[in-house]
Amino acid sequence: MSKIYYNKNEMQKFWKIRDSKSNKLICIKDKTIYKGNPKQEDLNQLNVESSNLSLLENLFSIPYSYIKRIENQSGKHDIKIFYGNNSEDELIVKDAHVKQEIFDFLKVDLPNFNYTAKLPSVWHYGKPQFFALLFMSGIFLWSIYLAIQIENGAQYEIIGGGRSITGIVLFLANFGVQKNCIGYAVVLTIIILSLTKKLKSRSEMEILNR
Repeated sequence: MSKIYYNKNEMQKFWKIRDSKSNKLICIKDKTIYKGNPKQEDLNQLNVESSNLSLLENLFSIPYSYIKRIENQSGKHDIKIFYGNNSEDELIVKDAHVKQEIFDFLKVDLPNFNYTAKLPSVWHYGKPQFFALLFMSGIFLWSIYLAIQIENGAQYEIIGGGRSITGIVLFLANFGVQKNCIGYAVVLTIIILSLTKKLKSRSEMEILNR
């Protein structure tokens, strides 16, 4: 259960997320997002009338000026914040209503950010799995070619370090055509299952972009 507090005069808002292990307190104050797990006694004393917010000094903070992008995806339990040089963090909120309220507050409080709502494309959403599929298919075709050559009497020798991609492919090729086909079938099945699971979770995403 989450409790929400808002002090209009001080332009601050905070949420107590009791069922979270990573951020029992989320606070937005002075154009900065704070999150963390303060001591329970400090958390208990925190309310809309609180003027002493020294506990924020011990929380992780992200100033608005650092933020590049914020994502809020339907069905997920987090709001993703992208900031700095390829840094990323999350606000974990299981309550969909509270999560939406946090995002809506940021949407209003960041008027210079562009807001969009869209369903991610299949390619964008499953990009890691697609790249894994292409990479493993390339390795498989290369190793199968060498395996066929080896079974026909060809001999190969790695010059230099054996830990290169060529060395790995030659190592696989020595298992023979049949074992390479079985191995690729197993890897292919795992990638396809992972991709199918990922695409099933595809849902509308709200984005704030600088």
